[in-house]
Amino acid sequence: MVVTTGAASAAGCLEEVRSLAQRHHLSSDPPTAPADKAPTTMRPGDLARSGGVIEPPPSPDKAVITPPRSAHDAMPTMPDVKDAPPNSAPVDSGKLGAAETTALQAILVAARAQAERGAEAECRDRLREARELVERAQK
Repeated sequence: MVVTTGAASAAGCLEEVRSLAQRHHLSSDPPTAPADKAPTTMRPGDLARSGGVIEPPPSPDKAVITPPRSAHDAMPTMPDVKDAPPNSAPVDSGKLGAAETTALQAILVAARAQAERGAEAECRDRLREARELVERAQK
């Protein structure tokens, strides 16, 4: 019975996350990595553009796991932030700038992840952080 109550509370927290995200016209969906069309061979100019990150040579060792060529290995680190269409500014967005909007979305993504895990206390902590961020930005 305690598990059911915790799950219900986490569901309530998830609804609050969705409501806050909707109020500020943000998404609480986790970011997705775009398909990569990186070249398979390295040329001298490619190394300069990559910042020195190159793929290691193939290894005959059976303990080394090689990901499939089609797999994209870039890890998204920021949520997708979309510009609001002109003439559709959120009613209660206050003074949220780009940095605050991005931070708010990141906090909401984290809160959603916690709620989906059933970690209601952590979800509530993230929601508190999100509300504090909005209050600071609107002052």
